Amino acid sequence: MALSAASAFSKVWSVITTIFLIISSLINPGEISSSPEVSLISTNSLSMTNAMYAGQGITTDGEYYYTSGTMTAVNMHGLAKWDAETLNRLATNLQAIPDYFVEDYESNHIGGISYFNGYIYAAVEDVGNIHPLILLYDAETLEYADICYELGTEHLPNGVPWCAVDAQRELLYCSPFRDVTEIVAFNLNDLSFSHTIPLSCEITRIQGGEVYDTTLYLSYDAQGSVDEAVYAVNPDNGDVKTVFERYLNGYDNEAEGMTVYPMADGSLFHILDYDKLFSVNIRHYAWTEQE
Repeated sequence: MALSAASAFSKVWSVITTIFLIISSLINPGEISSSPEVSLISTNSLSMTNAMYAGQGITTDGEYYYTSGTMTAVNMHGLAKWDAETLNRLATNLQAIPDYFVEDYESNHIGGISYFNGYIYAAVEDVGNIHPLILLYDAETLEYADICYELGTEHLPNGVPWCAVDAQRELLYCSPFRDVTEIVAFNLNDLSFSHTIPLSCEITRIQGGEVYDTTLYLSYDAQGSVDEAVYAVNPDNGDVKTVFERYLNGYDNEAEGMTVYPMADGSLFHILDYDKLFSVNIRHYAWTEQE
């Protein structure tokens, strides 16, 4: 019996995806290691269409992973929902930024995301970095929930690359991307400005973050280097510590967003790495040394 056109396309696309994954692994065969505080449990490689939805941010509610991806060259800004155990893609929103914001604010980029109380909080930037937004999406459907907060530029003069919900303190945290000397805190109920948290040392190139067990964890991307890191920030006093370092030797890698949640396999830190070729890798790390 002849294959239907859809079935044939699916098989061809599967073959193409596999080929690109093989090419990516051959081009980037470098050693992946980390400092002894953590151990790499597993890596999920997302390629081609799947990778489109996962090149920016990641968050989880423990049952599902939610990811964001942006391709500004083709005006794509999407969200995806994945089964946390199988990494099967369950839902997508290919054009997640509503037309109103695209047309009136020139919004064109979804960065880091955070899950709370049935919603995905998404950091959204625009061409001129003058309208930093947090848009909320229904975590069940990934549809825009018609809830928008504009954060202003006083403390975020160059956009809003990430956001992280702190449910216990009823705050949402953000920061600039580069030369970060303070974390900006907003009241979670209406995202009005609350206060800034001066940091004990300057950090930079922050791609994403998540709050776990009262601590804010941040993903650092080392430009022109293979030495990535995860920082811990105490939101009460701004103390910054390096939790662990990651080495992706041989990879032209860009560390992206991260989420923190204890999974059944023992992993706690879940970090996106974009290999700048064909795939996005979700690396799952267990914490082996805790103070």
